[in-house]
Amino acid sequence: MKLNRLLATIAFTCLFLVQVNSASCAMYIYPMEVAIGMKGASQIKVISQDNDVQFIKVNLKKIVQPGTAQEHEESSDNTSAAGLVITPEKIALAASSQRVVRLVSIFPPKKETTWRAYFESVNEANLIPLPGSDRNLSKTANLGVNVVWGALIHVAPEKVITSLKIVDETGKVSNEGTIRIAIDELGICDKSGECQWKKISSTVYPDTVVTLKGISFDKNKEYHIKYNNWITGKNEELTLAK
Repeated sequence: MKLNRLLATIAFTCLFLVQVNSASCAMYIYPMEVAIGMKGASQIKVISQDNDVQFIKVNLKKIVQPGTAQEHEESSDNTSAAGLVITPEKIALAASSQRVVRLVSIFPPKKETTWRAYFESVNEANLIPLPGSDRNLSKTANLGVNVVWGALIHVAPEKVITSLKIVDETGKVSNEGTIRIAIDELGICDKSGECQWKKISSTVYPDTVVTLKGISFDKNKEYHIKYNNWITGKNEELTLAK
């Protein structure tokens, strides 16, 4: 899945830069994936590993069509983030210290949304541009490296509805609900209600269609899935609609 692959790539890139360029990842963030549940708030820690003050700039982007081949990002900011606010967007991080960046969903979306917040170390002139300063100059430019951390953010909808629908017999399913569904098992059931369960791993986001690998649907059978509801934290079972 694209989202998980990118998280792993970012972490590997930091390690690679340390080994190849003898430069350190002078700051990092925790956690790398954040859920803003029904309470509407969460946070990310920015942690310094440097002996000097660092200046961090935060950029927020919305992920469109997550988990599909059409997945892409759209730039956003606190004035157009559909109710998602991240603060502060600019940080002066003292040596060997940490700062908390707060995430607040002011207006819960109708359906779950997915975002990525990028944390980039920049020079002071880039953080607070002055007349005549070079806005494209980053703190790490002199080192020849530029490490950017990306945190994945999931925002809960105002009302939770779980619904998966079979699109066709080729294994395609669509998410008709309001939250993403991470499928753990697929049950193939006969008319008596007896099910044969098969391990499967696939995440379907609202308003997206995915193909379950190795699966074909029979119109004469009923299909159930087992998944973890990230809002309630409970393992649940759902019947696929036809």
